[in-house]
Amino acid sequence: MCLNLKRFLLLVFIFSLFQGLAAAYNERPLLIGGPTDTQTPIFMELWNNAAFYDTNLEKKNFGSMLGRFEGKVGANVFSFPLQVYGVYYTALSQSPDYWDNYAYTGGGVRLMPWRDYKSDRWYTDWFSGVRFYAESLNSSYFKNAASAEGLAKTDSRYGMEIWHAWNRDNPNLAAPWGELWFKGEYRQTNFGWEKFEDYVVYCQPKFGWHLTEIIDPYIRADVTMSGKSGPSYSFLNIADYGAGIRFVPLRNIGRDNDLFHTFNMFIEVLGVSYLKDAPANPANRVSSDARFGVEVSYGR
Repeated sequence: MCLNLKRFLLLVFIFSLFQGLAAAYNERPLLIGGPTDTQTPIFMELWNNAAFYDTNLEKKNFGSMLGRFEGKVGANVFSFPLQVYGVYYTALSQSPDYWDNYAYTGGGVRLMPWRDYKSDRWYTDWFSGVRFYAESLNSSYFKNAASAEGLAKTDSRYGMEIWHAWNRDNPNLAAPWGELWFKGEYRQTNFGWEKFEDYVVYCQPKFGWHLTEIIDPYIRADVTMSGKSGPSYSFLNIADYGAGIRFVPLRNIGRDNDLFHTFNMFIEVLGVSYLKDAPANPANRVSSDARFGVEVSYGR
């Protein structure tokens, strides 16, 4: 883990140093902005979610806290819609399972061909959120690492991601709000126990209404699909769907990209369906999930 963390921090340091020198040369302050902010040489993108899960879609009576954290810190390549970055995908849990306690770290590059696209129609707004990327990752495990010794240690991923929100940050109470997160990628190993080399697709839409400036009920779905089949890959071919409500107490504080601005507390009740094979162990087959927690993001 230490080696991977050092590589990540070194990558961030190199980017920061390069852009710091560029800023000094141009006699302008060094700023950090969101991923689509072309005025800042360095960008940062964070997503943090921590919740208590009843089943976690893994097994009945999971009953544990689980946190998932993703982040990118990198540099804009001049005025091009191109970025290079260090990246991490991390999970921490009360569970002793290694697959709920990991860190995948590495570097990547991404292209945003329609970053500056401006639309006056809601159904084409999301074009600006399209990103094509390539990432190279290494794995570390915080718990039960001995059980993960036989897994792949590296992974290369290539894909497309879309993130877009409608009527979220400065809400119009007379109109609905929505969020769309889509990610389709080809993975070389998936840090798995056998040869993988296949695609994985995630799609998570949320749609709701603002009851007040801080209370947002919604319906949501989370669909995961892959080219793999069989009971051992049921976790990559599953859908959960249902309703939730979230409270955004600090929505009117700070700028749109501030952490406080996006902090929210949520409760969700979901149904679960397997898109291909269900787990072989009946104890791991779930039909519903209830969860509550907090979420905060920056640059997303």
